[in-house]
Amino acid sequence: MIDKEFYNNKGPFSLGELAKKLDCELSGNYDLLIEDISTLDEAKSSQISFLSNPKYLEFLLSTKAGAIITSKKYISDKNRNYLISENPYFIMAEVAAAFYPESIYPNFYINRNDLKNEFHPSTNISESVFIHKDAKIGVNCSIGPNTVIGKGVKVGNNCKIGEGVSIYFSIIADNVKIYQGAKIGGEGFGFAISEKNFKKIPQLGRVVIENNVEIGCNSTIDRGSIGDTEIGKYCMIDNMVHIGHNVKIGSYCVIAAMTGISGSTMIGNNVMIGGQAGISGHIKVGNNAKIAAKSGVMKNVPDNTSVGGYPAENIIKWHRKTVKLEKFLKK
Repeated sequence: MIDKEFYNNKGPFSLGELAKKLDCELSGNYDLLIEDISTLDEAKSSQISFLSNPKYLEFLLSTKAGAIITSKKYISDKNRNYLISENPYFIMAEVAAAFYPESIYPNFYINRNDLKNEFHPSTNISESVFIHKDAKIGVNCSIGPNTVIGKGVKVGNNCKIGEGVSIYFSIIADNVKIYQGAKIGGEGFGFAISEKNFKKIPQLGRVVIENNVEIGCNSTIDRGSIGDTEIGKYCMIDNMVHIGHNVKIGSYCVIAAMTGISGSTMIGNNVMIGGQAGISGHIKVGNNAKIAAKSGVMKNVPDNTSVGGYPAENIIKWHRKTVKLEKFLKK
């Protein structure tokens, strides 16, 4: 969700205003007032959303969005309001920038007057830590030196945060441990491309981390672009793991070092991922799945399945292929 603790909304705009500003074809109510943007599955009648990837067509049928940015080929219900474009992803970026111009490239300047100085007596704050005065820090926490916690961030009780950590645009629950050098809530890697230029996608979501999660040294978790990046309870994340924007990870997952998970991937509960695995964007990894080290996961992984190799496949099949290849090479 787009949290008003972090972002200032410059709307509302009428649908007609947006169509004129973005040079889009409008189908529907010119005067409809649009107050915000959201994902298809979470949008309200006063919000605008978009569809550019056919993987999300199921949400188009059920969305409550007041208006949808999409191309003509995805329009089926003529009673809805649309901004029509052959590049809806690019137009979505333009709309996001109109509502939240300050989010395109955040200001990293820190004023001494913004420093938080009062904490619960049970919380220990090291020297050279900057915590924004609007951040909330729970009881019995410890924070290492040279750590930065940005405006609006919420850290729960009994959390341990190592040195050199940065946390922005994040909601962190209780008993979370974040080790040295981790970066939470940074910019997701999102650009829309037109024939003329690149358009940076404003990153307007948050990182939401549930209870009892551990995040290893130098790991990076990007905040969502519109929706949130979510880490479920009791997940164990090793060192140097990268989790892209809008990734959703269930509970009790174990992710080994140097794994990369691309944006908008959904990972179920009790998933185990070996070191240096790479997972493509916009796919689903089911509950209780196991992914072998150095695997390249390019498609959905069903529940209770073990996969390995590149591209990843059923692990027994992969092992058999490996044995056959070894025998062939020895001939």
